[in-house]
Amino acid sequence: MGDTNVDLNKIQQIIGTGNYDEARPLLKDYLTENPNDPLALRLYGNTFAYTGFLGKAKKIWRDALRKFPKNVDLLYNYALAHYLQGNLYYARKFWKKALKQTPEDSEIYFNLGQIARDEGRLRAAVSFWRKALKFKPDNVEVMNNIGVAYATLRSFGKAAIWYKKAVKIDKNYALAHFNLANALFEIGEFENAQKHAEISAKLDPSSHLETVSLLTRKIKDRLAGKEPLIVS
Repeated sequence: MGDTNVDLNKIQQIIGTGNYDEARPLLKDYLTENPNDPLALRLYGNTFAYTGFLGKAKKIWRDALRKFPKNVDLLYNYALAHYLQGNLYYARKFWKKALKQTPEDSEIYFNLGQIARDEGRLRAAVSFWRKALKFKPDNVEVMNNIGVAYATLRSFGKAAIWYKKAVKIDKNYALAHFNLANALFEIGEFENAQKHAEISAKLDPSSHLETVSLLTRKIKDRLAGKEPLIVS
């Protein structure tokens, strides 16, 4: 039994280098001798998922879940596969099953928020993301997502609060700076909007330089009285 454990460790090292095609037959041989190893079954599915055969991976994980219905990693991967294929119902179903086993899993709450967002249920998405932050309070991507949700709901003041939280933790988060600039523009804080727009362009010019130029022009027009100020 000790030898097979060593073999699995070696296989994991191969997977870690991205050599999935090399690892797949080794895992198949390992599973012939150890058919009830949930880690090996998950990894075997991974070798298909990461090489473009998501349907095959799903079948492996589905069969594995019949043996190990409470295995969090299998539940998580199976849910993610459904999500990537746009099957939101089953993605939510299996992430919720995983959550019953690990009720403090920030990543699962984040993913459930993504589903709610995709379904247009933005306030539900915010609720899930706030729960995600409860267990991982420094996740700036979640903060940015909450800001985007509020901005979509045209609650720009609330959006700005969350973008500010994100850039306070990560001063180099270009997207949050850009989103903050837009939110501040909408509530009439033009000077601060310009400042954060410039920061975003400096941090990531390929993504934000052109849009920052457009925002700068809008700020100048607003200050010149060419556009009416609408504060939500």
